[in-house]
Amino acid sequence: MHEALNWDDLRFFLAAAQHGGFGAAARKLDQQQSTVSRRVAALESKLGAAVFDRTAAGLTLTGLGRRVLNEAQVMEAALHRVAHAASATEKGVEGVVRVAMTETLASVFVIPQVLPGLLAAHPKLRLDLVIGNTSADLARREADIAVRFFLMPSGDLMTRRVARLETAVVGSRALVKKLSKLKPAQWPFVAAWLPGGEVPEEAWREAFGRGEVRVTTNSFHAQVEAVRAGLGVAVLPVALCEPLTLSVLSLPQGTPPPPPLDTYLVTPRALRRVPRVAAVFDALATALSSLCPV
Repeated sequence: MHEALNWDDLRFFLAAAQHGGFGAAARKLDQQQSTVSRRVAALESKLGAAVFDRTAAGLTLTGLGRRVLNEAQVMEAALHRVAHAASATEKGVEGVVRVAMTETLASVFVIPQVLPGLLAAHPKLRLDLVIGNTSADLARREADIAVRFFLMPSGDLMTRRVARLETAVVGSRALVKKLSKLKPAQWPFVAAWLPGGEVPEEAWREAFGRGEVRVTTNSFHAQVEAVRAGLGVAVLPVALCEPLTLSVLSLPQGTPPPPPLDTYLVTPRALRRVPRVAAVFDALATALSSLCPV
């Protein structure tokens, strides 16, 4: 008979299997890589066999690993259903709500303009801001609400488009003044990229901007900060110009404008009417809609 399994060991195994390695799992779980490796080794010891083949190219699930993954995913889904059922019994606006969003949105808009009134209205409410460019997995309760700039159809989620943000080529006021008489091919750009994802603003830049890229980054917040520092221009929401003292660079006649940035609020359908989640969702929807109503 196998030794009794520990759900935490399975949780670490799940993260490693779903994210492709111990390092990625550690970042997702906010743990040390050695901790993830140790917990997976503990699981293998209890099972009496390996769940991963460790190669120079990375981790590969063994036959046993694939079977364990299937069963662990069923267990995880059941745990989430239990959590959702418990949440549905809540009556008041109290407790923690985890909200996933980008750093720039949090620092420029949500923290200064949304949270003070929201927390004042609900003294027992607590917020956990999950900051990053990658998409939080709502089905796995990595967040209760996500603010997204793209659609990701998956799971039983409720999605509402709350704003369509106008974008433009923007830069520091001094740099925009300097570049105003130059052609787009002479503009220095700051470009952002996401692993495995297309950035529509960058597709527009490649088609119509054609200027030299002076700085690239995988962080939209770093892109904004580089623009603020005068290192180049970038396609960004016009709504950032006033709070960050940026200016819009006019495009030559006949050049199509950059694509708008649709903004979505997403939450698991089972949580939408939970009082604490509904309060945060509605406050964000109202505030984000004021930026540029759909």
